[in-house]
Amino acid sequence: MENKDEVLLPTGDYLRQLLGQSKVKDKELKEFLRNRGVFTGSSKKDHIGPILIKTGMSPDEYIDLRDTYRTKEESTKSKSRSINWQSEKNLIESIPNEIDYESLLNDAFGVYQLSNTSGFTAASGNPDHIYMDFEITRNDAIQNWGESSSKHKGRVEFKKDAKTKVVSISMTHTAPETKAYANKVTDNLVRHFKDTGHIDQEEKIKTIKFNDFTNENRVKFMNELTQKVSYSFIDFLDTKDIHFSPDNLISNPPSDIVWMKDKIEDLKIKGKGLHSTFFVQETKFHPFIQIFGLTCEYSFATRLYSGSCRILFEFSDKDETNQNSELTLNITMLKLDLNDSGEPKSKVKKDIIDSLEKFKMEAYDKFKQS
Repeated sequence: MENKDEVLLPTGDYLRQLLGQSKVKDKELKEFLRNRGVFTGSSKKDHIGPILIKTGMSPDEYIDLRDTYRTKEESTKSKSRSINWQSEKNLIESIPNEIDYESLLNDAFGVYQLSNTSGFTAASGNPDHIYMDFEITRNDAIQNWGESSSKHKGRVEFKKDAKTKVVSISMTHTAPETKAYANKVTDNLVRHFKDTGHIDQEEKIKTIKFNDFTNENRVKFMNELTQKVSYSFIDFLDTKDIHFSPDNLISNPPSDIVWMKDKIEDLKIKGKGLHSTFFVQETKFHPFIQIFGLTCEYSFATRLYSGSCRILFEFSDKDETNQNSELTLNITMLKLDLNDSGEPKSKVKKDIIDSLEKFKMEAYDKFKQS
């Protein structure tokens, strides 16, 4: 845990610049004053900000504000893939002796630098579970002074199942740059495993993509994945957002949704109990609907921590066509009600995402097109 005695608190103009950031919202600042027992006639930042600047911020307040800022800037997104392993060697013994991680960045314009990397390491001493953390610095000349560079973290993990010899590959990224770099690291290592005979040359990486499903089965897959969450320690509570569109390439939709054809390109619905709406419950609509994403709310409780979270399950790659979009999981909200052991939020998020992996692949195999 972070030592609050070592936190350097911003004051004066530095605090004013921090509070002025667009990612810092009125509601968050008002909550700080309420927790102090201070109530104001206005909720606007212009009114609340000067009060905080004059009185200063406590270490706890600053850490909460900074963490909220970082969460908005760099919400961690996760993708998973798998591939079959054929040799008897473990993963840590099979990685190359040297990997030129810098060259994999391949940035001809000098905008990005690989500012940190751990190299591949065995997780908890397990030779069949390896991971690499990395950090990329992005330089942006069009930003304001003092904001011209930003750091973005990512991780690549390979984990081999002792019984099935299936290698699960998970990638976490916080920005387009870290997503692209994680892909390059993954492709490079898989290519090495093939060249050294650990993976068959004809073996293909299994991914979960938009076009792996019919419209009907995509709805079934997303519903089952988000609501059943088997093997996981989280419990489904509600569906908060649905992102979908009519498939205008399919003719003769049911009369109830014919109004959408050729008029609606993209539709996002926010609310409560959306899994019980007619779009989801009425199976007759499913062949005519392309579902892109669901945001669901969950509760969880372990011996170490308890709380609630929201997870966005989405086919969301904007730089690709919808057909090639890969399923991404993004924990958009995490609230810890109990955390006596002081587990970092990043660790709790990873535990949640990891717990969904087995059922996600089972649901994929159940509903994918043959």
